[in-house]
Amino acid sequence: EISLDGFKPDQRFLRGLYSGGTLAYEALLILDHYLPAVYSNVPINKDLKLENSLVSQEHSIVDLGEDEFTVGRLHPMMDNELRINRLVLEAKDPEVALILLDVVLGHGSHPDPAVELGPAIKAAKETAGKAKRRLDVIVTLSGTDLDPQGMANQQKVLEKAGAQVFLSSDRAVRYAARLVSQLNESSDPQPATSFKPVDLASFKGEFAAINVGLESFTESLKFQEASVIQVDWKPAAGGNADLAALLEKMKG
Repeated sequence: EISLDGFKPDQRFLRGLYSGGTLAYEALLILDHYLPAVYSNVPINKDLKLENSLVSQEHSIVDLGEDEFTVGRLHPMMDNELRINRLVLEAKDPEVALILLDVVLGHGSHPDPAVELGPAIKAAKETAGKAKRRLDVIVTLSGTDLDPQGMANQQKVLEKAGAQVFLSSDRAVRYAARLVSQLNESSDPQPATSFKPVDLASFKGEFAAINVGLESFTESLKFQEASVIQVDWKPAAGGNADLAALLEKMKG
């Protein structure tokens, strides 16, 4: 069993702040086996959609890479401001026991995410500590030793800040799920929802891609000798939602 020393009785909930949909969705799939309900802005079960993506409720997984967060600003893989602000908010919630984060390395990501997220993680844990609460921060670190950010150094900085770093999303989320299940006095897995498994054979064919927007992704694929087409695209009106709405009316 995982030690629960330091948690207060009211601390029962998990919050996940993800920079993109892939790992957020994987977390939802795994947590579906352990927890009765996990709310999200990208839920598996539409009945569990967050009423307001800016406000978590009970167990919540938030994909901060969704369009609702990225209009007119950089994607959270490149800009940590959204997650840092949300991390501060979640750390103040007396019912939160654990926060899940993902850090994705590689071309097109922030050049040094740990240098920004590290101090934010440390501050979040200190906020909880001042209220005599334990707050665990679990990080899934995705990358390789060849990534420009340097995976080993990223892990070192994040761990120094107080995060528990996993190099596997599956292991990170299952650890978090077991901890929260113990806090809720229910370590029995929930009945699994039936999902069609991905056919891994589909990944063995020749790879080709069409990249829309950020050109560094195209350059990375070219470096790996993949077939790729770059589409030079920018959001309408530079991402300004009000101006885009006016332009849409003019079309009509």
